[in-house]
Amino acid sequence: MSLGIEVSIIIVSWNVSVLLRPCLRSLFEAGGLPAGRFEVIVVDNDSRDGTVAMLREEFPWVEVVANRENVGFAAAHNQVLTLCRGEILLLLNPDTVVAPGALATLVERLRKTPGAGIVGPRLLNSDGSLQKWTGGAFPRLRNVAQHYLFLDRVLPGCLRTAPLYLDHDRTGDTEVDWVSGACLVIWRELAGERLFDPNYFMYGEDMELCFRVKQGGRRVVYSPAASIVHHQGASIKQQQGDILLSSLKGLRFFYAATQGRRKLWIVDLLTVVGFFLRALLFGMAMLAGVSGAEGKASSSWGYMKRAIRVLGTSATW
Repeated sequence: MSLGIEVSIIIVSWNVSVLLRPCLRSLFEAGGLPAGRFEVIVVDNDSRDGTVAMLREEFPWVEVVANRENVGFAAAHNQVLTLCRGEILLLLNPDTVVAPGALATLVERLRKTPGAGIVGPRLLNSDGSLQKWTGGAFPRLRNVAQHYLFLDRVLPGCLRTAPLYLDHDRTGDTEVDWVSGACLVIWRELAGERLFDPNYFMYGEDMELCFRVKQGGRRVVYSPAASIVHHQGASIKQQQGDILLSSLKGLRFFYAATQGRRKLWIVDLLTVVGFFLRALLFGMAMLAGVSGAEGKASSSWGYMKRAIRVLGTSATW
């Protein structure tokens, strides 16, 4: 570790320069980390929106790694591990805005929480509401069914299992199975030679990382003391072809790796049925004139079609 540098911040970007600019400003102006004690490394996955030029002109203190192809979220993080000089790694998505003191709080929680290997913050949607995919429990048949079939909304608490995604906010630090890779801190020594499993392109790699850390005896902690606004999906919306399927492939790939492939078809079926139900319900809400329902109905139909494409396929990329 280089003297003075405690935290290495890694940001992987793809065609989101309009969001990356305020992200960098917020972490520098509001993150709460002492100047000179952190470094920022941005890996750009062959953006065509002027990201690299913008970074070099407006943020000369940022180290830029410009890839000539989109190597994906996981591989881009792995390729800069040797450049990181801090004992703590802080992963941050480019479509985030850091609330005052949030990054300093995360680092403090990692240092002071006994046995902590990873700490993740509260992620907020653009409207300030809780982003449920902040973290949760590892996917198993019960919580996958509970999530997709709305059983978490109808079953009494005594019959519900640990939710796949946070079903409500917590008032204090809570140990969970996984936290989102959109923002987390982890001890550098736990990453070893690679941070993420290179078999993941994007999505699911954060679950696998947390699984490895917990298998090694460390804790994964969700801390609502730190908040990050996450304008989720800015990059994936621009993707085409099979990359669009990554948001579904990631979870099923992780499930197959940890729970086996024998019942993977049930996970696929639950996913298809779940998005069909959502599309149906939002469609009915749209006809009733509910504001915002049309966009959610369209999104649900899109995800259902993608789920059908991966239904029953092998758990690979």
